[in-house]
Amino acid sequence: MYKKVLLLIMIFLPAVLLWGCGKKTSDSRETLGSQVELDENEMNFDDLARGEVKIEVQDLADYASGKALLNEQMPEQMKYFLEMPQIPESDDTYLYLFAVECYEDTQNLSGKPVAAWIKKRVSEVAFSYKEGYLFKQFIPALLIDEKYVPIGKGIYLANPEVLAENQEPYPETGSKKGILLDPTMLGTEKLTDLEVKHSIYNIPLSIIMGETTDQAYPTIIYTYDGKDYKFNGKVVSDYDGLFSYLTSIGMCSTAVVLNDWNDNCLEMIHPRAREQKKGVYYYMFNTEEEEGVKELEAVASFLTRRYSTGEHGMVHNWVFANEINQCKVWNYMDTTDPIYYSKEFEKAFRIFYQAARSNYANAGVYFSVDHDWNSNGGSNKDYFNAKDVVEAFNDAALVHGNYDWGIAIHPYPEPLTRVNYWSAENDKTSEAEILTVMNLNVLTDFLKQEEYLDTKGEVRSITITELGFSSKSGEKLQAAAFAYCYYIVDANPYIDAFILNRQTDAPEEVVSGLSFGLYEYDHSDKYLKEVFRYIDTDKAQEYTEFMLNILGAESLEEALGWAQ
Repeated sequence: MYKKVLLLIMIFLPAVLLWGCGKKTSDSRETLGSQVELDENEMNFDDLARGEVKIEVQDLADYASGKALLNEQMPEQMKYFLEMPQIPESDDTYLYLFAVECYEDTQNLSGKPVAAWIKKRVSEVAFSYKEGYLFKQFIPALLIDEKYVPIGKGIYLANPEVLAENQEPYPETGSKKGILLDPTMLGTEKLTDLEVKHSIYNIPLSIIMGETTDQAYPTIIYTYDGKDYKFNGKVVSDYDGLFSYLTSIGMCSTAVVLNDWNDNCLEMIHPRAREQKKGVYYYMFNTEEEEGVKELEAVASFLTRRYSTGEHGMVHNWVFANEINQCKVWNYMDTTDPIYYSKEFEKAFRIFYQAARSNYANAGVYFSVDHDWNSNGGSNKDYFNAKDVVEAFNDAALVHGNYDWGIAIHPYPEPLTRVNYWSAENDKTSEAEILTVMNLNVLTDFLKQEEYLDTKGEVRSITITELGFSSKSGEKLQAAAFAYCYYIVDANPYIDAFILNRQTDAPEEVVSGLSFGLYEYDHSDKYLKEVFRYIDTDKAQEYTEFMLNILGAESLEEALGWAQ
């Protein structure tokens, strides 16, 4: 027995600090705030091996709770904190810690632990941080019958922002006004005159991955975890120019990362989604296979690092995938189970979140849902209720440690062609079928529940990243719909931005009656343009006073009351 203990100490001592004997006991208890009735310092090795209680292997999976943190003063060092009700019996005196990828078997642990330390009810261990740990789960285990048995859920690194080169605070924009950009208007007065504070732009992965065909822009080779990944130098250069320009004119940029079909990168698509289908635009990310996960880690690291310091422009917010509750169109996966679907998505989202926060400490990272909050009538055949997806996503996230994910909502009227949304009935209970700007309290009330709060105990970030109103029924009506919506959002402390869809009419939308733009397709102004320009200035009343007559309200205060 004593030879085995000595051998273990010799193996792990170079990289591990051991607690359980001497001064560190009180420090550990202080850190986790638990009372320990038994003085483990007085227990000998045989007593520790026997522990205080014998627990069957099948009952150990949730026995302990842990937390993994980087040392803020020494980011090259990690600490793992563990707490359990009593000391379980095992083969020896040690607790072990494993670092496991999301696609690996978390029940049958193998290989070398990253740390080992003396068993205690409340303990901590320090060990060196390695780059790959950013995306791994840390699983505590005991050695029982010569096998490593998990005694708690895998927990991800809880403070990746400590690694970030950019520690600047999130910018104070002074306005929630944003727009989906028309790239042909960059550098022109058609954009700069609008005084926009928030912009959004899509990054379909198929166009940035792979070799460059334009020889003037060499292929970018990005090495991650010992493997080279290729990015299209010309397309990346175009994004560099876009985000650099937006940064230079003071815009807060949001990028939407989209997993579209790419014959050359099928490993990025989940095995349950790896079938190209008509009418499907984007596909579920692959979290089941090593090759796909590693490629996602590489892509996430490349993008969030490149646009985190300002050298190539700055992206302040990332939206990962589009309208994920629309699982047959915008984030395809062959399943009718929203819990399984959300678990798989959460694994991919966590990878992108860890990458983003490890490069820009205050980056916003969101997933988007549409307005179908509770409308599918119990059938998951065509799409999931957004409410079900948010619930399942949060449940999956909490299993592996809470983090500061946000929601990007698309609260269009129903149908999308409707402009006078204020005249429709809006259910303001948790059972509402459709979420519009008139009943966003349903979402904010939902997220006020304790189990949905962020890591600081606050309502997590919500942003409207897509919403527009058609001018087909009249340009003044469109402008009034926007103005009323902006005032509602501006008065809501839980909504961080309102990004209008879109700057210029899109022909594919116009044919469906959705002329959302500030400008016609030929770039001629609509009535909305001036209203949009001045809505967040001291001239707002002058440009929006017509709105009250259209709404049928005596005052703005009365109109805002309708949306409470």
